[in-house]
Amino acid sequence: MQIDEQTLQQITIDVCQTMLGLELNPIHPEIDTTHQLVASIEIHGARHAVVEVLAHHDLMAAIAEAMFCSERGGLSAEEIRDAFGEIANMIGGNVKGSFGDESSLSLPVIGNAYDGLETLANGSIRTTFECCGHPLTIVLREFVSAVEIDELMPVNPQ
Repeated sequence: MQIDEQTLQQITIDVCQTMLGLELNPIHPEIDTTHQLVASIEIHGARHAVVEVLAHHDLMAAIAEAMFCSERGGLSAEEIRDAFGEIANMIGGNVKGSFGDESSLSLPVIGNAYDGLETLANGSIRTTFECCGHPLTIVLREFVSAVEIDELMPVNPQ
């Protein structure tokens, strides 16, 4: 199945709103990745893709609090990062399921966001929501070949 922006939005709503009770409102902002982190997960199979979830630390904390039914400020930094990675895992798992083929999912990787969102390559989709007063951006990058992946995510960056 081909995934479009509407499908990616629905997957995100299903994960965040339906499962965690977080209110999501689609928005189209300019992305400022300065104070954001990214949780990414790779899908390997007949189709190869990367799902990236970008959020500000305060939004990550709100997501973790909803996930763990915790009071505000009651979670450690590790628990917040784990919850953020789990959101990427759940969204990535739903995307993988939409592909309809035998594929596998990597473990989530969390790091600093980058400014590569301004120019999305062909086969990439981005959707952004307002959630808890902050933007939540989901990017799906589908790759044609291993060469394209190596160019964007080098194993040994210089």
